[in-house]
Amino acid sequence: MGNKSFHEMGIPPGYGFMQLLFSPVALAIVVQTQSGEKNWRPERLYFRKIEADKYTPIGRPGELVSQENPFLHPAKPLVAFNCLKHKFSLDAQGEERHSADWDSLNLYNLQSGTEVEQVKRETLTLPPGIIRAWITTLVGFSDMGLFVTAGLSTDASRTDYVVAELDLSKHFLKPIASLPATFM
Repeated sequence: MGNKSFHEMGIPPGYGFMQLLFSPVALAIVVQTQSGEKNWRPERLYFRKIEADKYTPIGRPGELVSQENPFLHPAKPLVAFNCLKHKFSLDAQGEERHSADWDSLNLYNLQSGTEVEQVKRETLTLPPGIIRAWITTLVGFSDMGLFVTAGLSTDASRTDYVVAELDLSKHFLKPIASLPATFM
């Protein structure tokens, strides 16, 4: 393959590698990219089979959507990742403010090159008494399940963080352990 630029390998100009993952099951390399410059760009995920010359984008995220926290399944050709939707606004002093909110959790098949599952706020089944929830990070992925940290709110003034199992077939979030004194 020789020495090639990121651009020649299919990574857009202005991006650099943030994280490199390898799926022995799919014989694929997954890279998480970030802005290689001072200006903000959404994080992106790309993959390539080991015999391929170029990386291929994972999914089709929106212009202001970052693909973050990729996690490979150890026995299946799957990568799970979180998506955050970013926004920019001006405060009272005219200063630009950047914020992000959880958009979705996605499951992508590295063998077929297709998205196989997407969990959004609207499709997430919440535990009893919870009025709002979001996934902050992925912490485990195996045949035992997909495990995440999540913010759970019972009212507008309080958020508790937990380690939870996410049932992908029902999009049900099942708390396992609380994370007291944690802000994610």
